[in-house]
Amino acid sequence: MLFANVVFGLPIDGPFDYAIPPFLKDKAKRGMRVWVNFHNKKMLGYIVGISKTSKVDKVKPVQDIVDDKPILTDSLLKLTKNLADYYACSWGEAIEAAIPE
Repeated sequence: MLFANVVFGLPIDGPFDYAIPPFLKDKAKRGMRVWVNFHNKKMLGYIVGISKTSKVDKVKPVQDIVDDKPILTDSLLKLTKNLADYYACSWGEAIEAAIPE
């Protein structure tokens, strides 16, 4: 099983692990937007990594993938991670500040 490491445009630390269902495993890529259930709400998140393991026992699944191809490049993900660290904001907030509406 594969897991998506997802961040949100909220002032919270992440990323959070979500299971990638079999029907989405070939489509899910780093830099894509996804719909997931976060605190019983459907929320838009950003995949910042894909892993084969998770430290979390109960992992919710990714509900859907928004994009056909990644909207965030590796260099943009690196830049937004550095911005988040420097300005003490969440990675998701830095991503949302960097991309156009």
